[in-house]
Amino acid sequence: MSKNYIDINKKSYDLLALEYEEKYKNNEGANYFYKLIKDFVLKRRKKDFTNMLEIGPGTGKLLKTFEDNNIRTTAVELSKNMALLASKSSPQSTIINNNILNVDFSSNQFDFILAMAVIHNFPEKDLIKLLNKIKEWLKDDGYFILDTTNNNITESGYFEKEDYNKQVIRYRRKWKKEDLNCFLIENGFEINELINYVDDTSGKEWLIYALKKAKKI
Repeated sequence: MSKNYIDINKKSYDLLALEYEEKYKNNEGANYFYKLIKDFVLKRRKKDFTNMLEIGPGTGKLLKTFEDNNIRTTAVELSKNMALLASKSSPQSTIINNNILNVDFSSNQFDFILAMAVIHNFPEKDLIKLLNKIKEWLKDDGYFILDTTNNNITESGYFEKEDYNKQVIRYRRKWKKEDLNCFLIENGFEINELINYVDDTSGKEWLIYALKKAKKI
């Protein structure tokens, strides 16, 4: 697939940034989700000093949650407008406005890497590149936390962003749970936990994963 999908997605999220901020401000469903993810991470935290990377932090609400829990946070955000909002929401976080595929970190740098509603923005070939980067950056006892929607079939293409006033399209790979499970395992991860979460606002079923790097044989 052409790298043009990156430019299309970047433009889409730049256009939607302010609507994102307004939509999730004091949103009961969003607040429940943030608490769910916070508890999902904190129950796995083993030490006081913790480094976290969030890929695609959006408006930065989760970053702020983890900064408030004494986790040192770094984030990489493709959209300039989203990155500005994330910096405002979580001023103590380090925000890098760039394509995550063009960024490098040290080996074994992070205890947690989060990618909330992110992996479905990559075609399979580039997602494999991203997963390889994550395995390099993640500590051996660290966790990769991700979520995406569960779909009836696995398919990809350019789809209009739903539930927003501005009609924009972006690249989206829709995953069926069984296909995604196999894909993650084939690319070097073990599924530590998988929970299903239904968003009452949209009716979408979300899959929330805690993954560990597969042990080398």
